[in-house]
Amino acid sequence: MTDDANDTPQPLATPRQREIFEALLEDFLAHGFAHFTMDGAAHRLHCSKSTLYSLGHTGDDVIRRVLVSFFREVTRRTDHALTSQRSPSAALQAYFEAMATAMEPATPVFMRDVISTPVGRRTHETNTRAATQKITALMEAGIMAGEFRPLDVTVTAHLVEVMLEHIQQGGVTSTTPSDAYTELGRLVLGGITVGR
Repeated sequence: MTDDANDTPQPLATPRQREIFEALLEDFLAHGFAHFTMDGAAHRLHCSKSTLYSLGHTGDDVIRRVLVSFFREVTRRTDHALTSQRSPSAALQAYFEAMATAMEPATPVFMRDVISTPVGRRTHETNTRAATQKITALMEAGIMAGEFRPLDVTVTAHLVEVMLEHIQQGGVTSTTPSDAYTELGRLVLGGITVGR
């Protein structure tokens, strides 16, 4: 997963800004953000609106900044998983495991709002597309290394992308999103690894 490469917000300049930003992230992950307003956040967090406006010019700017920050951390953790493994199969397994762990704080209501709001949907589409590209590259490397059976990578990657979207949209209600990512990783590896 990745964040929007065009997003270059100014660094949080003060401890108070960082405190408010972390409180917003925690609140979004727990309760969603579809009804976020600057007035409501200022009241709930006991801060001035000027502090909130230092995080973004509009409510959508603030939401987007928080989402980008969260998914940037997901990206950092999944990318670390890729670079810490020597083989494509181990890297692909580690990637799904890291994604599952990184997404643990994301509640169903948070993921629902990611999908149902325009600002969230744009961030979600960017991240899903980037995740699919990385998984595709790992599958291609695994085929070249003889670890994965010859397969139509385009079709398999599309199926993975559909499942990622389905999980993120709350379509898997029998388990947590984190467990669903783990199971998806097992399913993919079980289906494409030579000798399994």
